[in-house]
Amino acid sequence: MDIGTEVMQRLALSVPVGIGVTVAVLAVPQERGGLVAKRVRALALPAAVLVFVAALLSLSAADTGAAKVELIGLVLTGLGLVLLWTRASRPLAAQVAGIAAVTAFVPNAPVTKPFSLDSVAHDLLTAAHVLGMQIWTGGLTVLAVVGLVGRLRGDESDAVRATDDWTQIWQRFTLVALCSVGVMIVSGTWLAWTHVGTVGQLFTTTYGRHLAVKLVLVALLVLAGAYNSRVLLPKIATARRHDDHRCAFRLAVEHFPAVVLGEAVLAVAILVLVTFLHGSARAQAGWPAARAFDLTVLGTGVALTVVVAMALRAGRPREKVPE
Repeated sequence: MDIGTEVMQRLALSVPVGIGVTVAVLAVPQERGGLVAKRVRALALPAAVLVFVAALLSLSAADTGAAKVELIGLVLTGLGLVLLWTRASRPLAAQVAGIAAVTAFVPNAPVTKPFSLDSVAHDLLTAAHVLGMQIWTGGLTVLAVVGLVGRLRGDESDAVRATDDWTQIWQRFTLVALCSVGVMIVSGTWLAWTHVGTVGQLFTTTYGRHLAVKLVLVALLVLAGAYNSRVLLPKIATARRHDDHRCAFRLAVEHFPAVVLGEAVLAVAILVLVTFLHGSARAQAGWPAARAFDLTVLGTGVALTVVVAMALRAGRPREKVPE
């Protein structure tokens, strides 16, 4: 499978997750006057085309049970997007996101391999890593496109309502992104350890160099998210508290989407880099495989999870954005 096809298939599952999560959870419902939900639903049709193209490209390679299930999942996701384009429905949006997430999980399902604790742990952590990246990348991409289109149109007739809508989205997406980042850090740490034996292998092997670039891009995304959480959201909250609607609108509807657009570009670049991560730096350096998953590894993972959760909680803004 070439790089372009693999990236398209990853986007074909990430974008529906972003659309579904935004309509179902993040945005003000369309029946309550939500502006963003309506615009996100407008993306459902072109997203469905992307999904169907990805399904056609994977049709010739559907020679295993998992590949066939993945193909069916792509088709169901595309059909769900078409339905979502025709009618506003938060439950339907949640189902579209769920189907896309499950479809991405199928290639990593533990049932496709002989059972062992090590293989199950590897598959589940890989699936968790993929799901976290799906939610993060899909959400960033969808919100960046919708925000950019709205900014180019400049047709916000109700600035207060638009500000309220976008403020809720940024507040909720920040929390969703934090959870996704936490999952990716914990799962990615273990996956990196299984593939990379020393820090030097990040620079002396092909796998390691690609992973190192990916880590730099992820770090930039995390820093951008911290800027959103610690700087932009508090500024919006302060402006709204002082009834400075002009400043709040500028930050929430104009400046925030521009920042997210940069994050979306980084996220897509990470998707491209992932297609180069084949093999293992350990193998390329002539090192033995990492130790099998055991209670010691589990305990280390639990400790890392607690530390990451505490760090992310401390990184959240203390001041809540007013409803």
